[in-house]
Amino acid sequence: MSRNVLVRFVPPAPVKIKTSKTESRTREWDGERLAAFLQEGLEIWAGDKHPDFEMRVAVSRQAEIRFENWKPDKQEAEGLRAEIGEQISLVLEGIEPEDYLSE
Repeated sequence: MSRNVLVRFVPPAPVKIKTSKTESRTREWDGERLAAFLQEGLEIWAGDKHPDFEMRVAVSRQAEIRFENWKPDKQEAEGLRAEIGEQISLVLEGIEPEDYLSE
């Protein structure tokens, strides 16, 4: 039986870039594209470490890791959330910001 894991992902804050002494512009992150990159990285990791997991990443306004259709005990859930959180950090280290920021 597969275990569904939903990662609700919040894109980083927009980046302000100074264009002159008095002017700046804001570049937004492409949240859907970041989520797709994150899902791909998490699926690769889960395939090796937790082959019974089905990972799904959704853009949200609140970060959360949710276990759908199954309920691990409290200690296991905390450990899995920490492990998935670490993996999220590792995957996102591999992004090139220019590929995910608006013009």
